[in-house]
Amino acid sequence: IIILVIAVALALLIFSPISGYIFGSLGRTSTVGGASQIQVLSVYNSGNSVAIDIKNLGPGTITKSSGDINGSDFKVFIDNNEVKVSGTTPSSIHAWNVSSVITITIQQNYDTAFATKQHSIVIYGPGNTQTQYLFSPQG
Repeated sequence: IIILVIAVALALLIFSPISGYIFGSLGRTSTVGGASQIQVLSVYNSGNSVAIDIKNLGPGTITKSSGDINGSDFKVFIDNNEVKVSGTTPSSIHAWNVSSVITITIQQNYDTAFATKQHSIVIYGPGNTQTQYLFSPQG
């Protein structure tokens, strides 16, 4: 019986640090190399079109497997209706670094009808990124 107690105690002493290391390593894999997040900073009038500033929050740089990031990499929905992206500033980049901002311009008139109502904006971007924004009229 004493030998059994000693064997169990030794097994626990050996298993505890190993399990902490294993489970800790597994927990970190979800954050290392995890998907980057994007955020809408502002929505504003840009020559009668709507411009949207979007920031890469990280944790990593967003790239494409081939080619540069440009307007065709974004899908924008306003109130569940897709609107065409007419361009981005910068017009094309190879890598979207953390904390960098891309401005996308969409084919939506920034008129009284748009500017005086609340709108739900959903944007799908490169690298399987997505963001949602609730546009509220200034007042």
